Amino acid sequence: MGANPSNFTGNDRLPVENVTWVQAVDYCAKLTTREQNAGRLPAGHVYRLPTEAEWEYACRAGTTTRFSFGDDLDYNLLRGFAWFNTNASGQSHAVGEKSPNRWGVFDMHGNVWEWCGDWYSGSYQGGNATEPKGASSGSNRVIRGGGWDSAAQNCRSAQRSINSPSYRNYNLGFRVVLAPGQ
Repeated sequence: MGANPSNFTGNDRLPVENVTWVQAVDYCAKLTTREQNAGRLPAGHVYRLPTEAEWEYACRAGTTTRFSFGDDLDYNLLRGFAWFNTNASGQSHAVGEKSPNRWGVFDMHGNVWEWCGDWYSGSYQGGNATEPKGASSGSNRVIRGGGWDSAAQNCRSAQRSINSPSYRNYNLGFRVVLAPGQ
């Protein structure tokens, strides 16, 4: 992209933060074009932000508990899986320093909030659903995961929040998924 907008720098493994939803989507489009031109993408696939449902599915890693590693009602185990306000020392940390979930995905709990592709809707469909879709329009986008400055309860698998697509902050980044294009 030519420049790193992050507030925290100095380590290539730090999550990129301080990006708007629009910038995150633009990054995905440019990454797709670059990788397609290099012949490194499966036919018909694109890089994009995860949907809210995809994000939670990956975070939960097959569990139904408050966190991917269990309910952790007293938040003692969370320290092994997440950077949050009581252990992060006021900044983001290199990805992969905490334990991954059981599917091997790092930093789903804490470190930086992550943009999702969906518009925010006040209600979130519960129960079993196959590829649930978010709202078709709105004024705010979904963010998930909690951040280094979040309280422990904001790092739960089901925790959701919102921001304007033009919002940026040093506790807000994104995660890229590779998926079939639409």
